[in-house]
Amino acid sequence: MNRRDFFLTAAAAGSVPLFGASGTRLGLVRSNHTRLARPAPLDDPLSYEQVRDMVFRAISLAGGPERQIKPGSWVVIKPNIVALRPRPSYRTGDITDFRVTRAVVEYVARHSRAGRITVAEGGSYRSTSDPATDSAVLQGGRRVSAYEFDWGAEEFPGFDGSLRTMLERARRTFPDKHFDYIDLSYDAVRDPSGAFRRIEVPRAPTGAGAFGGRPDYFVTNTILNCDFLITVPVMKVHNECGITASLKNYVGTAPREAYGAPGIFSNTGLHSQHSAGGRIDPFIVDLAAFHPPDYCVVDGIRGLQSSEHSNHRPDQMIQSNLVFAGRDPVAADALAARLTGFDPHDMEFLHMAEARGMGTMDFRRIDVRGDEPDRYQRTWEKPRRWYGRCNREWSVLVDGAPRRYTAPFDTLDLPAAAGSRSAAYAALTEVESAGHRDGFLWIGLRGALTAKVNGETVAEFNSATRYRVGQFQYPVALRPGRNRLEFEVRPVNGEALLSALLTGPRNDGDTLDGIRWMAA
Repeated sequence: MNRRDFFLTAAAAGSVPLFGASGTRLGLVRSNHTRLARPAPLDDPLSYEQVRDMVFRAISLAGGPERQIKPGSWVVIKPNIVALRPRPSYRTGDITDFRVTRAVVEYVARHSRAGRITVAEGGSYRSTSDPATDSAVLQGGRRVSAYEFDWGAEEFPGFDGSLRTMLERARRTFPDKHFDYIDLSYDAVRDPSGAFRRIEVPRAPTGAGAFGGRPDYFVTNTILNCDFLITVPVMKVHNECGITASLKNYVGTAPREAYGAPGIFSNTGLHSQHSAGGRIDPFIVDLAAFHPPDYCVVDGIRGLQSSEHSNHRPDQMIQSNLVFAGRDPVAADALAARLTGFDPHDMEFLHMAEARGMGTMDFRRIDVRGDEPDRYQRTWEKPRRWYGRCNREWSVLVDGAPRRYTAPFDTLDLPAAAGSRSAAYAALTEVESAGHRDGFLWIGLRGALTAKVNGETVAEFNSATRYRVGQFQYPVALRPGRNRLEFEVRPVNGEALLSALLTGPRNDGDTLDGIRWMAA
């Protein structure tokens, strides 16, 4: 039984093995790491040999994947190549550095007994064999894809050429291996009639199933059938989920031939069918569930702040000259959040991935070897509409008695939580604070509200406008220990929706440090 057949069977049976449970060691290497052959400043352009040394060192510190790669295995390396020049959305830091991808290919070829090594990605450009012309990329007067696109010598110093020339070089260097490229946009699983086939997200041993708005997905043959999958993302900010790294990289595994709309080569259908709770996080984790990462190598050499694609500002690109690696994708993405100045616990997709047993974001259980994560820590500019994870633990009063309710997403639907319609609803929660904390209470509301913190009214207003999280913001002060938050909401036009988030003094959407939500 191959991996694809196993997943089809496992999906029907309702269980799959637990992945990433013990992979809590990460290797972090900056370009000035003292054990490198040629340490360099953090703003140095770096050569390929220097980047390769960083990648190999990070993998060594984390523990390499070669022991898990069985002889003759099919290894898939998945970088992020979402866009190509001269797309207006592209700029340096938007995609995985080709030097990192090349180094991972070389590491696997040199140190493992893999039989086939594939670089696979599905980006926003059409294949040269696709008759449609929208989203086609031209270079030198001819149509090209990610495989043929020639990056020249300037975009990635020390890397001169294309993905094709990179793999041709690998074939000459390692003649006993088979190297190829697969465009995942055109690799959808089909039924015997040739129609795209949906497959339901397998249920994890933890009991977690699909998180998305629809539980069955179009997926690719490559992701289902490969023996070993290495995700090689670029670390950057993302408008909707905060950061993009190991797990967000899976959006590029959704086949655009199945999810795109006529004349638009994008994953429009993925977003419209599988988003939930106003977030894309659910389908990020659902896509990863079909084959969770067996290993992660994260490119932190150059990335983008403020937005995941170009905003045409000269200060958007951040050069950090770092690489980190490990087996645990949740731990890797928690480290990516920390390195960019986000709170990992604000990443919704990390909570979902933990619930599936993919790994841990608890730094008490993560051993980061090599360079200290916080030594050169910086806060990247966050997306304009960024906000952290709202409270989920509520007590909703029903006939005067509290009913515990855990909201699945940021917004509390009060009639649904109470189980009935009412002229007014009361929702209570508590916040445990490690000390005196000043911050802001962000409220999303549809209805008429009175909000109190420790018995003191901090907000009283009506809202019948378009609902959104964090629409209304009020300064608050928390005392050490437990703090009680009370919300009375009267419906407007039959609706009573509420969300609550506590942010820090910068009021940048990040959750206030040193607090923990709990039901009252």
